[in-house]
Amino acid sequence: MRYQTRFIKRFAILALIFHLPILLVLLHVTAAFIPALFWINIPVLWTGIASAMGESHFKVAEFGATPQSPLAYTVIVVFWLLLAAWLAWLSVRKYKNAESPD
Repeated sequence: MRYQTRFIKRFAILALIFHLPILLVLLHVTAAFIPALFWINIPVLWTGIASAMGESHFKVAEFGATPQSPLAYTVIVVFWLLLAAWLAWLSVRKYKNAESPD
């Protein structure tokens, strides 16, 4: 299997797993509330994005940050997509050197 094919497959699987909490919330699954809080707060509070972007984009309260604008949601989604791409690259980089040149 080619390097690019492995990367794309692993990226798609990781991206789906990372975005599963918010997808379940959108489908009104009650048990997904806590994972969705982590989905929002890991990239926003742990990296300092909420304080950098300000109150117009994130409202910080008792349970963490709440996105207030489409840009805020875009930042969160891009964070998880970049993390999925990085993990996919880490997991398939050994195959890049093992392949014979085309």
